[in-house]
Amino acid sequence: MARRSQCSSQGDNPLDPHYLPPHYREEYRLAVDALVEEDLQGYYEFLQSADVVDFLCPPEVDHIRRSVQLPSQNIPPALPYLEAGDNASSDTYWPLHSDLEAPSLDLGWPDHHSFLGPTEVTMLVNPSDPNMPSIKEQARRLISNAEQVIGVVMDMFTDVDIFADLLDAAMRNVAVYILLDELNAHYFSAMVASCKVNLEKIPLMRIRTVSGTTYFCRTGKSFKGQMMDRFLLVDCKAVLSGNYSFMWSFEKIHRCIAHLFLGELVTTYDEEFRILYAQSQALVTEKGVNPSAAH
Repeated sequence: MARRSQCSSQGDNPLDPHYLPPHYREEYRLAVDALVEEDLQGYYEFLQSADVVDFLCPPEVDHIRRSVQLPSQNIPPALPYLEAGDNASSDTYWPLHSDLEAPSLDLGWPDHHSFLGPTEVTMLVNPSDPNMPSIKEQARRLISNAEQVIGVVMDMFTDVDIFADLLDAAMRNVAVYILLDELNAHYFSAMVASCKVNLEKIPLMRIRTVSGTTYFCRTGKSFKGQMMDRFLLVDCKAVLSGNYSFMWSFEKIHRCIAHLFLGELVTTYDEEFRILYAQSQALVTEKGVNPSAAH
């Protein structure tokens, strides 16, 4: 089976007719520096003086402007991660250089499974085909059929029905791990509060946040990207993945697509979930409570 690290090396031979040289534009970096240091005026003045096309769309510009962190906050760069060796636990990944211990999947995680058979793929669309379940229906089916563990990775999570299903799963002794985009996690916290749920009372649920890559400017200022992954992993046997966020609007009004994977490919999502979990931070609610630490 080709792992992610093996797939990423394909096409690295400059003599390969399909080889693409690494993409880098120094003008882009200088323009971003100008945006961070001199705001919009400096950014557009640089584009004009360097004769560079405006390569950032308005949402990207807005994200950078509102996300800039000063160097005094000492945000470390994103670090590469390695899989644990033979003598270490198989349930997590560790950074190469860090003073902080990576969080463990303390509620348990299935052992590395043997060969699961060929990958089976079912495509789901929204609005759904009359003869197929909707994406939300398939997600709820997977959650209700879970026996050991559920892993959710979601950029936006405000769907109260799916949240209720996850609470039910935790109550029947299924370990539930939820990873949320750091920037949007407060929307999840607001939903939980509106549902009058005390996460400290849910011992089999862990909720943490993940950010995107940290971009560093020459002056030391930085800004983070977002975690835009969206997938649901159940018992390390099935994955539902696509551009479907757990929100009411994605069920009712947005067009989107998702795939249900069974078989060998699921192990790739298993690996990705554990990598993301090792990079995650505790969710802090408005009251400063860390529900992931509840036992």
